[in-house]
Amino acid sequence: MPTPRKKPSLLIPILLLIFLLLLALVGWMLYTLWCDSQQVFHDVTLELGTDTLTIQDFLTPLGNPNRASFVTDPSTLDLSRVGRSSLTLKHGTQKAVVNLIVVDTTPPTAEFLPEYTASVTDSLPQAGALVTKVQDYSQVRVYYEDSPEIPENYSDIDVTVVVEDTSGNRTKGQCLLHFTGWLKESCTVELGQSLTPEMLLTNPDRDQDLLKPEELKSISATLGEHTLTVNTGSVSAQCLVTVTDTTPPTMTLQNVHCMPGKTPEISDFVVSSADLSGEPVIRFTQELPDPYAEGAHTIALEAADSSGNVTRAEAILWISGDFNPPTIQGADKELTVQKDSSPNLLEGVSAVDDTDGKCDVAVDTSGLDLSKAGSYTVTYSAMDKSGNVATCQRTIVVT
Repeated sequence: MPTPRKKPSLLIPILLLIFLLLLALVGWMLYTLWCDSQQVFHDVTLELGTDTLTIQDFLTPLGNPNRASFVTDPSTLDLSRVGRSSLTLKHGTQKAVVNLIVVDTTPPTAEFLPEYTASVTDSLPQAGALVTKVQDYSQVRVYYEDSPEIPENYSDIDVTVVVEDTSGNRTKGQCLLHFTGWLKESCTVELGQSLTPEMLLTNPDRDQDLLKPEELKSISATLGEHTLTVNTGSVSAQCLVTVTDTTPPTMTLQNVHCMPGKTPEISDFVVSSADLSGEPVIRFTQELPDPYAEGAHTIALEAADSSGNVTRAEAILWISGDFNPPTIQGADKELTVQKDSSPNLLEGVSAVDDTDGKCDVAVDTSGLDLSKAGSYTVTYSAMDKSGNVATCQRTIVVT
């Protein structure tokens, strides 16, 4: 009979497998212990503005993120401020203290105005007025690289504006400054009035040489709106000059004496008239009286210029056939009076008219000074009912 074959035993393979597994386990444990003994963490430097932080950031190539964890709560770390913080990490059985360093090396982002118009009547704009948008993770300050000054001739200048954060990072921009206000935008002057530097310039004492006197004279002599252009350096400015006329004409009248039946003309009453805009128009403002109505009549006239300004005045019209003035008596001799006295200069003076008889007498003493010794002249006048006037002068000696 053949000998039966024995079945292979599984014990040896099993034992070999167990041995290999134990060997692998021991190797893994040894490797883990070795790794834990190595430098698996390092310090981390973050840029200001980073808002996330993971354990992976702190691991060296020898570290295993699955075995690493925070001991220090990462939510307690302030990532919004430049500085250094210490925190504890764990890798397997190993703990380590590392540093988190927050730095700011990024300059601010900023947008700048390409140009800006500043008035010389105000202070120069703050540098911040020339920046429209700024973004940075820290506080910033805005300033001029070189403090600007208004040029003597008001020409445009380039300025450099600096935006700097708390870490000293800077962003610079250029802006072109224009200057205005040295010539006023508008001015109103009366017709015939002289245009002066004070009316047109902010700094008349300094800038009056910029104006042309002949041009100003021509403008002020013409009604209406005029654009005055003034140049200085490389710039120019304009002022709207409005010449107005609010001054009424001048008109001087005289009384008129005419025969019954005769109608007087306007020119009989007007001694003179004038206006800066030209000769005014003169007219009666009421109907004239009946030319046969003898006596004194009040006549009203007005003078109007082209701007509608009106001057009104009155005169007396005597309608009468009597053209003989009164006769003044008793004022033909020199009179001596005492200083500081109060003499009656009408004493002994009278007037008689050949038609009306006795008339009132008036004396003009405007040229007499009774407080000071000297020789003076006074004027006597008398008027009859027909408007005929007589005058005479008398010497008054004050002693």
